[in-house]
This record gives sequence, C-alpha cells and structure tokens, in this order.
Amino acid sequence: MTSPKAQTDNPEEEVVEVPEPLLINISFTRLAGLKRSAIMLLAARRPPTCPSLDLPDTELTDPQKLVNEIADHYEDSEGFITSAMTIQEILFRTLLTRRNAPTLLSDLHYALTERWSTPVRPINVTEDGLRTILKSDTYYGFATVDK
Repeated sequence: MTSPKAQTDNPEEEVVEVPEPLLINISFTRLAGLKRSAIMLLAARRPPTCPSLDLPDTELTDPQKLVNEIADHYEDSEGFITSAMTIQEILFRTLLTRRNAPTLLSDLHYALTERWSTPVRPINVTEDGLRTILKSDTYYGFATVDK
C-alpha cells in the first residue's frame, strides 16, 4: 500500500504530498439534495433504442435501472457523446456508459482530453482543473466515492 506522503531518505529533502486518487460517480443522493430528479435527468438521455421509451415517465422508478439500460443501448445511438457538448455533459454521459461505476478522475481526464478533444474544439484542462469543475457541479450530481 502506498503512503500519501512521498518517501525520502534525506531528511533535508522536501516531502511532497501525493493526493489520493479520486473516484467519481453520479450520486443519486446528491441529486436529491440538489432537488433534482435523477429519473428525469437520466430519462432525458436515453438513446432511441431504449425499451423504457415506450413507458410513461411515471413508471420509471429506479435510476440505476435506467443507467443500466442507457449503458446497454448507447452504442446504438450515434452522437450519444459528442465533442460539442459541455465538459460536464461529456463526463456525465461517460459515467453513464460505464454504468455509473466509480471511475478514477485520471480516467475521466484522459477520456475528456484524448477522446473528446478535437482540433476544432480543443479541451485543455488539467486534472486539478477537472477536479474543481466536478466539485463545483450543482446540476449532474457528481460526487467523490469513499474507498
């Protein structure tokens, strides 16, 4: 197991704090605290091939079931994620494609800057900048996951 502090043999060397890797997901509890409906937020992002589109919204009761359905069907929908979307929307949909599994901040950063950045719309954000974006979110319910 690694320590949060860098090891050093020389007592005069500066000890540098190494931040713990952050795991991020969409918190349905946080969404409720923000007075947002997880069901409606997720239902608006269902691809056209989702079977639940035939149901009235009142019959949608389980947000994780919707997440799984989106993850099962997003590949059928060209343009589920595009580089023209906002950074937070790209991250939200990326987490949906991963079934809202807790994801390392570094993995989200890589997906954002390597997969969705284009010459027309370059996305140049550091991991610390991305951490700030996620912590300041009041719409999508992003949260850090305790290990």
